[in-house]
Amino acid sequence: MGDLRILTPEELVSEIRRRLQARIRPSTWHEYKVAPDSVEPAAYTLIVGAGFSCGVIPLTGQLMRETIGDYYIPDQDGAFGQRPSEALRKHSASFWAEFNEVSQEEGLQVVELDREHLPAEPGKAYQTLFSYKGANALFRKKAVRSKRKSFLDQLLEQRGSMLKKPPEKDREDGERFVRGFLRYILSPGSEHGHGSTGRNCLNDAHIHLAALLEAQQCGQQWSGAAFCRTIFTTNFDTLLQVALQRASLTYLITDRPERGLDSSAFPGEEEAIHLVYTHGSILRHNPASAAHELAGLSEKNVCVLRDFLQQRDVIIIGYGGWNDGLMAALRLCDARRHEVYWCDVQAKPAGRIAKFLESKGDGAAYVLLKNGAGDFMRMLREELILKQP
Repeated sequence: MGDLRILTPEELVSEIRRRLQARIRPSTWHEYKVAPDSVEPAAYTLIVGAGFSCGVIPLTGQLMRETIGDYYIPDQDGAFGQRPSEALRKHSASFWAEFNEVSQEEGLQVVELDREHLPAEPGKAYQTLFSYKGANALFRKKAVRSKRKSFLDQLLEQRGSMLKKPPEKDREDGERFVRGFLRYILSPGSEHGHGSTGRNCLNDAHIHLAALLEAQQCGQQWSGAAFCRTIFTTNFDTLLQVALQRASLTYLITDRPERGLDSSAFPGEEEAIHLVYTHGSILRHNPASAAHELAGLSEKNVCVLRDFLQQRDVIIIGYGGWNDGLMAALRLCDARRHEVYWCDVQAKPAGRIAKFLESKGDGAAYVLLKNGAGDFMRMLREELILKQP
């Protein structure tokens, strides 16, 4: 991997501790002042992707190879509860067979399938699905075959009231189906047990991060500078919010990226925890997944993201490095002004990620999280809280 710097999780945790201990400011609470000192920005900002929610929210491979089948073909009698993986893969194969048949007829992009008739490259399948073109063609064909009701209406009727909402007159049935798929997976209001992944359940990464931020904000068992107060996420779920709520932490949310991020939302002084949904949120019904949607958000927000990110060292966990605003901003950041730590479970970074990190020279490193994000956050919590002098 050329000149790419490699760190172990232990080495990164030690580096973070040294950095925070070196930035301790002497207490001035006993001195008379007209106003308190300004709040010093946290040393790091986090970027978390799907890998951070691993074990609670399905990753792309599971979504495209199993969950789509659970959504497309309802368990009409409810007898099975959580259906076995074997059944879901069979249903998913049926979906992709129909999807590809119609897409080929319409001259649209098809999804490459493996021997199991499931997507060979789930990431590409996800992008193709969320272009909405193939899904729209599929549901148009289904509607022609159904004389009385559209296929989507029949599907919603079979599911009861779980996915019903006011008609989206500006969207075709295929796009409504694909967007509904995300609500089926993520929405806290969806029916539990049918595709639900326990939307209020947390994994170890969420729990340890919340405990760490609670100690930082309350000052209990905390002697160093602030670790992090701004978290960027490409996820649509509400799990970070649930984690902070359970820790009784005050936080701000920025989740309308389609309106353009405003620099005033990222002041020099950080006080409350700030969650930034750079691709939108399931609660706003504005999740951006299609390539053109991500490109639009990038064009609107890249400058604000760059200006903020290059002022702090950045720790990235479980983020795939899509062609989105965050990745564009990271490429534009002045490598002399901050450091980037890219943490993932892959033995080595994907080619595009390695190329990006190498371009940053000594200001970037790759960290292999052999035991996942949860174990890394546990180590960080123990080092910063439980091992305080």
